[in-house]
Amino acid sequence: MAVEQLQGVLRAASAPRTRGQAYRLVLTARQHARAHIVNLAARDVGERPFPVMSMPIVLSSRARTGAHAEKQQSIERVYRVPLQAEKDGFLTIREQTSFDLDKKVWDSGIGLSSWLVELARQRVPGDGEHQLVSRARDVLFASARCRVVELGAGTGIVSLTLGALRSVSVAQGSGCIFTTDLDSALPLLEHNVTANDPLFKDSLRPQPLALDWDEETLPSEVLAVEGGFDAIIMADVTYNTASFPALVRTLSRLLHLSPPDHPPIIVLGYKERDPEERTLWDMTKGIGVSFDRVGERIGAGRDPVEIWLGKYECGP
Repeated sequence: MAVEQLQGVLRAASAPRTRGQAYRLVLTARQHARAHIVNLAARDVGERPFPVMSMPIVLSSRARTGAHAEKQQSIERVYRVPLQAEKDGFLTIREQTSFDLDKKVWDSGIGLSSWLVELARQRVPGDGEHQLVSRARDVLFASARCRVVELGAGTGIVSLTLGALRSVSVAQGSGCIFTTDLDSALPLLEHNVTANDPLFKDSLRPQPLALDWDEETLPSEVLAVEGGFDAIIMADVTYNTASFPALVRTLSRLLHLSPPDHPPIIVLGYKERDPEERTLWDMTKGIGVSFDRVGERIGAGRDPVEIWLGKYECGP
């Protein structure tokens, strides 16, 4: 995207810059007091490029060379999560500038997080609301005990948003939120959970966990959840169609942990990059899961982030 389209704003600090102090660079397309913050409460959250911050830059009179002159490997974004009346929470999520896909925030994760914020704020169902939306609200924000597993969590934005929302939605919350990905994603995932600890009640703190869809068995921590899960959450898990068989097998294993009369609801944030990705819906029907599209958010390039809810029906 052209620089003039970004309308990037870089404001110098009003105070004189002092050697030894740290500063951040902010690239944003917005011009207001909180221009560096992504507002998850906004339905048009993805209409403009998301603001981004550098890591702290220390001013020094000495020129750095060698190892000290390495370029920054990380960036951070701040997300507003309205928690209560006149009280906001702010998630700070770190990403890597490398080419690793699991170390970046993708707009399906932001779109799904924004949809969860709206779901938590609308306590009373609207006219004509889809029954699966009502069920999702009850499971995620009205039930004191909620057991959630997120697949392909990446940087963890969806689980972090859910943990913060549940921490103010239920008086005495219990259960668990497993935020899972491959081993390679865990260090960054663990950092992001720890960085946002003040937003979580103890039992609602997301728990990073390695879960490889290609493995034949689920992690012991997952198998130890008595009665299985109440919700399975996914965002941006469709970019590699070759992984669909492994993903569907993992879904099937998770579904069979729950009793037949209490299957989990499945929440999916999806943005189309290739029409072939939609074959996932046909594949999940083979394990008894059907999806309904219940909402959307504006994604990057104005292409929608679609919100899908899935239900599981056991065979005879």
